[in-house]
Amino acid sequence: MAVLNDKLMMQDVLAHLRDLMMASGTAIQHSNCSRMRATVTKTSGRTAEHQYEVFRYMNENGMYPIQNATDAELMETIQMQKKK
Repeated sequence: MAVLNDKLMMQDVLAHLRDLMMASGTAIQHSNCSRMRATVTKTSGRTAEHQYEVFRYMNENGMYPIQNATDAELMETIQMQKKK
């Protein structure tokens, strides 16, 4: 039996939060009830905040390394999107 460590647990939490965000998006798109849409929208905002907290924890502890884009790469991407 595998032992769960911090990284595996955080990956699992992040995956579940991602799935919840996808389900929330679908629920918002398919709901014609304004109260339901407002509730799901509010909930998805909190879920996004939780996702970011988990990501930051993982990144700060070497579990989710990232490479920041340079200013030139950002500008190139912006220019490409403007052409579309």
